[in-house]
Amino acid sequence: MNTHHDRISEELLGRYFNKTANKAEIELIQDWAENSPANHQELEAYKMIWQTSGTIGQKKKFATDLAWNKVRQKMDRGSIDSEPSQQLFTAPATNVKPLPFRRHLSLTLMAAAVALLVIAFGWFQFKKETTPELLSATTGNNVTETVLPDGTKVFLNYNSTISYPKAFAGDFRSVVLKGEAFFDVKPDASHPFIIDANGTEIKVLGTSFNVKAYTRQPVRVDVSTGKVLVRNAKSEINLIKGQSAEVIHDTVRSIMPDANLMSYRTQIFDFNASELNDVVSSIRSGYHADVRLASDQISRCRLTIRFEKEPLDATLSVIAETLHLKLRKDGKTYWFEGAGCQ
Repeated sequence: MNTHHDRISEELLGRYFNKTANKAEIELIQDWAENSPANHQELEAYKMIWQTSGTIGQKKKFATDLAWNKVRQKMDRGSIDSEPSQQLFTAPATNVKPLPFRRHLSLTLMAAAVALLVIAFGWFQFKKETTPELLSATTGNNVTETVLPDGTKVFLNYNSTISYPKAFAGDFRSVVLKGEAFFDVKPDASHPFIIDANGTEIKVLGTSFNVKAYTRQPVRVDVSTGKVLVRNAKSEINLIKGQSAEVIHDTVRSIMPDANLMSYRTQIFDFNASELNDVVSSIRSGYHADVRLASDQISRCRLTIRFEKEPLDATLSVIAETLHLKLRKDGKTYWFEGAGCQ
């Protein structure tokens, strides 16, 4: 249509904002607003004032004359001493004073900006007061023990982080783990302890267990004492002492426990007819050492032995002597070499 309209009546604008205008009147106002950026800004300004007056969205119908009078009175209070530079709106059927818009627009926008700043500041203060302060413990090439606010002990493995509130509040004691840690949870039946581990939830009341949740690896849980619930959005499983589970492709499944999985904390290794390949894997993880086999032939050698807090060099030397292998160190890498086992 694109016909220019110099004047739009207050009565028509009242029906437009009150959603009682007919199709032709709606098109008339929309065409006027699209005619120039100035017209569009004016319409948006009146819309904002109408919304803040509380008239839009009410289910109860009321006369458009009364509705528009409410808007006009609100604008008059904002600029009682200003004079209009030109008459933009008229009311053909009634004797209504033209609205001084230009200065009203700037005052309205200023008032809106101040209101937004007040709201933003209030929200910031609300979040600051209601969001608990978060603490974290992080390891690199080391292990460390952290005590949480409720008395729960957490032993962090290499390259791990646990985040927790400065003080637990609410119905749950919630923490976030990235990496691996052994938890000795303080019993509290009325406030379950919940761990978020890469999207997997581990929920307990008071028990001890190990959680491995490194990036790009399956989440794994091994229970030492008590009962643990492991779940995600699609499945869950309850574990008791001596049981283990891992999460692969959103499926929580039971797996065989590994007695040496927590050796990084205990420094105790217990092997029972274990293949050398598995022995070396456990030692790598427990000692954080680079230990390798020089050939596949010796990987099938079996070993029954127990180590309790022995130095790495002593542990590897005993293994080599027991299996009649040669131990060689190249920089920081240890190599087992030999002809193999019968």
